[in-house]
Amino acid sequence: MRADTENRYLFTRSKILIVVLFLSLLAGCQKDAITTEKRFIEPTAPEWLYANGQWKEVLKPNGDKVMQGWLDGKNGRHYGRRARIETDSSFATLKQRGIGGTVFIFVDGKQVVTQKLDVDGKPVDIPIYKNKKGWHQIEIGFSNQSEIDGLFVSEGAKVRKPEEKRKRLIVIGHSHADGTGTQNIGMESMASVIGDIMGVESINQGIGRTDIDISSPPADNNSALGRVKTDVIDLKPDYVLSIYGFNSISTIYQGKMTHEQYQEKYMEFIKAIHDALPDTKVFASSIMATPSYSDEELKLYNEDIKIACSKVPNCTYIDLTGKMNEGNFDKYMASDRLHPSTEGQKYLAEEYAKSISAVLGK
Repeated sequence: MRADTENRYLFTRSKILIVVLFLSLLAGCQKDAITTEKRFIEPTAPEWLYANGQWKEVLKPNGDKVMQGWLDGKNGRHYGRRARIETDSSFATLKQRGIGGTVFIFVDGKQVVTQKLDVDGKPVDIPIYKNKKGWHQIEIGFSNQSEIDGLFVSEGAKVRKPEEKRKRLIVIGHSHADGTGTQNIGMESMASVIGDIMGVESINQGIGRTDIDISSPPADNNSALGRVKTDVIDLKPDYVLSIYGFNSISTIYQGKMTHEQYQEKYMEFIKAIHDALPDTKVFASSIMATPSYSDEELKLYNEDIKIACSKVPNCTYIDLTGKMNEGNFDKYMASDRLHPSTEGQKYLAEEYAKSISAVLGK
């Protein structure tokens, strides 16, 4: 009898546990159904803040609209562009096409996602966060080229455009400026690092192989003079850091241009900025030493830049003499011995930020 009672008790208890488990699973499914109710924030929605350089709307072959970082230098490279948006959604998921490189996502200033992207062009959903309350700011950056395809948020969530109160710095120049030499150009170039140090919106407008009057390829007219309006003046920066000269050395050396002519052209570039934006401060960098060119060999070329800068109001010459040398090339130069490494980009960014801040009184 006693055994019978115990068996009935165990059987009843098992049934209760099964029912409880079933109800729990059902509740979980219902909860999942609720949290997966979502709406899509188009990349062209006005609530997005597209910063750190030019962006434009692009229609893909499948009919989707995306926002792509851009550079009017025509060669398609656009590094360091950022996109930000704020929402009170309980969850957020990025819709992202496979464009290669890596996407970095920050929530309220803290990095929460690092994900490599395929190059197959196929869309993938990248979870950013879930089960959050209140408002949060999402910022998205890329290791190289940038593209925003949209954001999924909860059905009843609100979104808004973040405020942008930072000053704007444009870093324009050749490959020393654009970040060549690092694997993560978008986040580790000196332009990005200077922005982080100074708390400004820093825009990477570097294009390799170019100079004050040298375009690459020539048909693109993407020399400093060729794009001073579209890539500098039209963006109305507060400050401009110009990193040119290295690619003009051979031109002057071969007698295709005199030192005086280079001074005139560099002055023309700076003056174009000053005439359009008289309150904008321009900083003209000397050419940094490399294993190929010592400071002594660069002296006359750097004098050209210094003279050009001195002839235009609101221009300050930044002297890098002694900063890069035989004692630190192994640490600060990339394996090609031509471009700054990631450590070199950071080091130069710190030096530039120091010089700029001294002039600004910060």
